[in-house]
Amino acid sequence: MEQTQDLLDQLQQLTAELRGQFFLQLGPELPGLTAMHGRLLLVIASQSGTTAQQLAELLRRDKAQMTRLLNDLQQAALVKRQTDPKDARRQLLYLSEQGMQIAAGLKTKKRQIASKMLNGLTTEQQGQMAGLLKLMYQNLVGSA
Repeated sequence: MEQTQDLLDQLQQLTAELRGQFFLQLGPELPGLTAMHGRLLLVIASQSGTTAQQLAELLRRDKAQMTRLLNDLQQAALVKRQTDPKDARRQLLYLSEQGMQIAAGLKTKKRQIASKMLNGLTTEQQGQMAGLLKLMYQNLVGSA
């Protein structure tokens, strides 16, 4: 059991450091916004036309929190909402031109952080790590 606790502590420490590094690198790009805002920009950049509901499910956030975050990004002129032509009750989310530029910069910085973190690990070790993290995540959400 001691080894499991150490692993949990290590994962929490790694997560906290990643958040810290992410915020240090991305903070200047997102004045007045948080790392979660940056994460949303990256997700919307990769899934243009997504909905707030889809984002909430993907990022495991409640609808009210997602609405606040998206309102912040819209006020900062980084995200645009458009009515879904197939269902007028839904709004599709897109990045503005400025949002796309910031997302591209964030993506580059995210790769730099990942490169720093994975320094010294072989491609095989990185693949094993990705597989193990995926399995651990599935174990947790599957037992919810």
